[in-house]
Amino acid sequence: MIDHFALLDIPRRPRLDAKVLKQHFHELSVEVHPDRAHDATNEAKSALQRRFAEVNAAHDCLREAKSRVRHLLELELGRAPGNVKSIPGEMTDWFMEIGAVCREVDAYLVKKETQDSPLLQAALMGEGMELNDRVKEVHDRLQVELAGVDAELQSLGPAWEALDGEMDGRAERLPLAKLEALGQRLGFWSKWSSQLAERSSRLMF
Repeated sequence: MIDHFALLDIPRRPRLDAKVLKQHFHELSVEVHPDRAHDATNEAKSALQRRFAEVNAAHDCLREAKSRVRHLLELELGRAPGNVKSIPGEMTDWFMEIGAVCREVDAYLVKKETQDSPLLQAALMGEGMELNDRVKEVHDRLQVELAGVDAELQSLGPAWEALDGEMDGRAERLPLAKLEALGQRLGFWSKWSSQLAERSSRLMF
């Protein structure tokens, strides 16, 4: 398994500074960019292309909290964390509310797409704007929840800092259970955020 943190020369952390990550990515991507291999052998060019692809994959993984936490857990546990299918009890109300809003938007879009009358289509615009306002309000509240998870990830950072350079007994000394719980919440928040954003974009057309 490729350690994306090590590849980008960044210490393992549940939360990363986006500017630092971008800087490391840009510096390394310039260094291994295939365009630098004009006069190289085909083998050397292929190796550089593979390296460039690995650097891009590492950046894509680490810049998103959901994939970064999953990758960090995989590195520390030596295995991929389990997939959670049941929604945590404290998130049930969110699940119900977001599901209801999405269903209402979907029903509206079907009604709008099957309406041939320009007059009635115009009348539906007001309903669509009101729905979009509701979607945005829920989405904004969800971003607050995501910001809270981000703060919790940052609070776990010192546990990793204390073990920089140490590999023995890490799994027993790191708060991996808490990180896994945060990762589970992130999975649901991210999924619901994408669903709301997709509904909002469809309401705009």
